[in-house]
Amino acid sequence: MTPINMDNKTIIAAVVVVVIVVAAIAIVAMPKGGNDEPAVEKDYIELGLTNNFFPDHTCCVIAANYGFLTNNAEQMERFLAGYYEGVQFVANAVADESSEDYKWLVDFSKTKVPGLTDLETKNALANIAYLYADDTDGDLSGLTEDIASLIGGLKEVGALTKDVADPEAFAGYYVDDSYLQYAIENKESLKGKSPVTLEVAVITGDIHQIAVHVAGSKGYFNEYGIKIEFAQAANGGGIVTSLLNGDCKIGFLGAPPATINMVNNGFIDSTGIKDNKAYQLVSRVNSEGSGIYIDKSVLDNVNSTIPMRNGVQFYSVDGGKYIVSKDNAKAWGGLVMGTPGTSSIQHIQILQLAKQMGLKTAMYTVGETPAADTLYYVTNLAAYQQIISDVSINGGIIWEPQFQRVIQEA
Repeated sequence: MTPINMDNKTIIAAVVVVVIVVAAIAIVAMPKGGNDEPAVEKDYIELGLTNNFFPDHTCCVIAANYGFLTNNAEQMERFLAGYYEGVQFVANAVADESSEDYKWLVDFSKTKVPGLTDLETKNALANIAYLYADDTDGDLSGLTEDIASLIGGLKEVGALTKDVADPEAFAGYYVDDSYLQYAIENKESLKGKSPVTLEVAVITGDIHQIAVHVAGSKGYFNEYGIKIEFAQAANGGGIVTSLLNGDCKIGFLGAPPATINMVNNGFIDSTGIKDNKAYQLVSRVNSEGSGIYIDKSVLDNVNSTIPMRNGVQFYSVDGGKYIVSKDNAKAWGGLVMGTPGTSSIQHIQILQLAKQMGLKTAMYTVGETPAADTLYYVTNLAAYQQIISDVSINGGIIWEPQFQRVIQEA
């Protein structure tokens, strides 16, 4: 198998700019209030990819219970060896869309998210950079730096209830790449071991995490004597709950919810790991891979090169990056945006955008009149049907492939 070229992640993520079809078919969504209320048309289109607003941002990671790691290092290494093979398969398949492996991957992904079309699946796969580490030997120093930086961002948007005296030191205890590096270097010696079963929690309907399912389907875990029992959760907060209450030993989730819970619970701080309930980050899963959608009805002119509202552009473009500032606040102010959950990376990104524009943020209450100086949010909208059924929102942010469903089908 050909090793991953880690430089390809930029290429893979950029392909979506070419292939995404920014078009939508108007649908009729019934309000949450029931069938007696009038139907409302929603016609969501792409406002921008998170790749555009936050290039190369860390998204999903693998967290593993600290007590499990301490007592079962080889099991963790065997799991990561099988997972590594899965990531290799996915990355190589996405890099060659003419291959039989790519065709298989598209069909397999559709079985994990029923209702997807070929176009939605292909666009979603192209919008995600599938990773296991910062380079081919399993180094996670870049992830460690990202976590230290993330601490500052989470503090700025009010997600942390405790201070982190030394973010770099915290990240050093929180991220441990020794298991992954050993797994990659010693793959052959880890094969043929006595079978063990590991409980692994994943997010439902999330193609970000497809590599772990591929590894299971292709038999990679079997080679290392690993049997997986999957648990499902709607978002990263649900994965954290599974990790903390012992329902799973390993969890796939976004870096922000994983980090928020370690800081706020005090299980890890700048001086070390304080509790066996703590979990550590042992691998990357992906970067990028989400998008922001908007209802066309709020736009001034749907044919504008850069979407506008109230006579103001939603962003400016600098070298492919979408920039927001106080100059764009009038476009965003007063909108109600849906997010998957308050601890999700997508929710944090909406808060970050609001902060950059000098806008206040608040949870929206049905019936209130939005203020122009505030960006509102509604949470727990993690799937296509939930999104299109909530008539209170003007737009939102969601991961792939739900993003593709929204812009292609709504």
